[in-house]
Amino acid sequence: MRTYIVIPTYWTGPDEEWTEGDAVYDHDTSLNSDGTLIRILQSIDILEDKHFTLIILAASTNPKYVKPMEEKITKMLHEINLPVDTIIFTDSNLKEMKKVLYKDIDLPDVLELRGYSNIRNLCLFIPYILDAEVAILIDDDEIFEDPKFITKAKEFIGRRFYGNTVDGVAGYYLNEDNEYYDKVNIQPWMTYWDRFGHKREAFDKIIGSEPRLKKTPFAFGGAMVIHRNLMRIVPFDPKVTRGEDTDYVLNSKMFGFNFYLDNQLAIKHLPPPKKHPVWKRFREDIYRFLYDKSKFDTQKPKTNLFEIKPEDFDPYPGEFMKPDLGDKIFKTNIILALNYLADNNIEACKETIKNIYLARYDAIPHYNTFETYLEFQKNWRILLEHTKEFSETLKDIILQAQIIKHDKYQIDKKRIFEKSGVNQNVDLQDIIIFKNFTKKELRKLFYISEIINLKKNDFVFKAGEINNNIFIVLQGTLHVLKASSTNSEKVVVSELKTGEHFNESSIFYDFPHKVSVIATSDVSLMVIPRENALKILKENPEIASKILWQVSKKLSERLMHTTQKFSETKDQVSDVSDHMENFEV
Repeated sequence: MRTYIVIPTYWTGPDEEWTEGDAVYDHDTSLNSDGTLIRILQSIDILEDKHFTLIILAASTNPKYVKPMEEKITKMLHEINLPVDTIIFTDSNLKEMKKVLYKDIDLPDVLELRGYSNIRNLCLFIPYILDAEVAILIDDDEIFEDPKFITKAKEFIGRRFYGNTVDGVAGYYLNEDNEYYDKVNIQPWMTYWDRFGHKREAFDKIIGSEPRLKKTPFAFGGAMVIHRNLMRIVPFDPKVTRGEDTDYVLNSKMFGFNFYLDNQLAIKHLPPPKKHPVWKRFREDIYRFLYDKSKFDTQKPKTNLFEIKPEDFDPYPGEFMKPDLGDKIFKTNIILALNYLADNNIEACKETIKNIYLARYDAIPHYNTFETYLEFQKNWRILLEHTKEFSETLKDIILQAQIIKHDKYQIDKKRIFEKSGVNQNVDLQDIIIFKNFTKKELRKLFYISEIINLKKNDFVFKAGEINNNIFIVLQGTLHVLKASSTNSEKVVVSELKTGEHFNESSIFYDFPHKVSVIATSDVSLMVIPRENALKILKENPEIASKILWQVSKKLSERLMHTTQKFSETKDQVSDVSDHMENFEV
C-alpha cells in the first residue's frame, strides 16, 4: 500500500516578524527557532512500520521567507538523520508545477500554498500525483508515541466494514495528560456557547466507546487517513478559514463517502500556547460555524449527492449548525463583553460587541456556499484528470525536492534478515532467478514471502507429501533424496546450494512428491506460498516474465542434462526424470 505522510509546517520571519498582507497561522515558527517540527520528526524513529514517504509541506507567511525556510528545514532534517525518504515541498516547487499544469488549459487555479484549506488540498494533491493509495495527514505540533500508529492507520482504509467502504479514517488527539478531552477551563461566557461540553459528549460517544471503528461526525486535521478514491473526488473547501477538517467530513458525507473514527488511532497533541485573545478566537468560530450552516441552508437536491442535515453531525459539530446558532452567538458575546467590562478591558469589550455586528452583516456568506463548493470540486476533478497527461513531469518536479532517499531494499533486507538470522552478505540479486530483478521488485517479494530456518537433517518435505510453496536457498545445502529401486537406501538425486530454487512447478498442481528434500547443514529458506506466487504472477507481468524466463532456462539446462544421461543406465534416467517432474515448470 503506497503510503505518504504529509506534515504541513508554517514559518514566519525572524522573531515572528509580521507585516501587513502576510498570511496568518495559529502557531507559525520564526526562522531563528526550531519550533515544534523537530519533535514530530524525531518521534518517527518509534514507528515500527516505516514503509512510507514523508512530505513536509512548508508554508511561509511571506514569499521572502521561502528560501531561508527551505535551508532551515533541510539543515534540520540532515541533523536528525530521518529514517524515511523525505520531500520538502514549498512555493518554489508549486510554481514549477503550475507552469506545466496551466500551460494549455483555461482552468481556475485551485492550488495555493496559503490558508489552511488550500494547504490541506496540497496534502492530497501531491500524494495523488505520486500514485499514493493512502495519505496520512499529521500536524507539526504532535508527536508519535504509539509504535503501531502507521500499522493501525492502514489497517482499515480502503476496505469494507459492515458492507461500507472505509474511505477516510480519523484518529484523535491525546493531550499532555493522555486524555482525549480539550484541556480548557470552563468560563461563565461559555454558558450559551457550550462547544467544549458538546465536544466532550461527542468524544465520549465516538472515541470512548466500542466498537473500535464507527462513523464519525468530526475529524482532527492532524490525524486523518484518506484513501485515493476520496482524495480524487472530495477536496477541502478553500472558503473555510478554520475547522476545515470537520468540514471535510461534511463534504465527504455529501458525496456518499464514509468517514470512520478508529478509537485506537491516537497521537499526542502538544500545541504551543494560544497567542490570540478570546474575543478573536471566538470571532473565528463565528465565521466558521455560520459558513458551514449556510452550506446546509443553501443545498439543493443534486444527482449523486446526498442531503445532509445538522442532526447527522450531532452532538458536535451539528449543535452549532442549527437555526438557533445566531441566538447562541448573540448571548455569548453579551456575556463575554460584560466580563471584559468588569475587568476594565474596554478595547476587548468593544471587539466583542463588534462580533455581534459581524455575525449578522459579514460572517454570513452573501453567496451560495453549496454551489460555490460544488464548482470548486468540479474544477478539482478536472485538474486531477488533466494531470494524467503530465504525470511523469509532475512527479519529477516533486521528486527534485526529495532531500533524503534511502535504499529501501537494503533497509527491508536488513530488517527481515536480522529477524531471521540470515547472513547479511546474502543478496537476492546474486541469486540466479532474481538476477534481473530491480530492487523495487525484490521488495515486493519480501512482502509476500517468509524466511524459515532448518537444522541439519530437518526435512523441507518428504516423498508422498504435497507442498505447493516455492523455496529459495539463502544459506546452507540440501539433498534431494529418492528411494532406491534395488534396496531400502535413499539415493541422493542432487544437491541444492545457496542461491538455488526448487519446487516452483508445484504451484500448478497438487500431486504428492516422489522425492524428499533434507537439510545437510543449517539452512535458511525463503518461502513464497502458492497463493502469493500466483497472485504476483498475475498482477505483475514484468516479474512474471522474469521468473518464467529463468525457470524455463533452467528447465532447458536440465533437459540437456537428461539427454546426456540417457545413454547411461535406465535407472539413472528414471531418477533424473523423477527429479525434473518434481522441480520444473
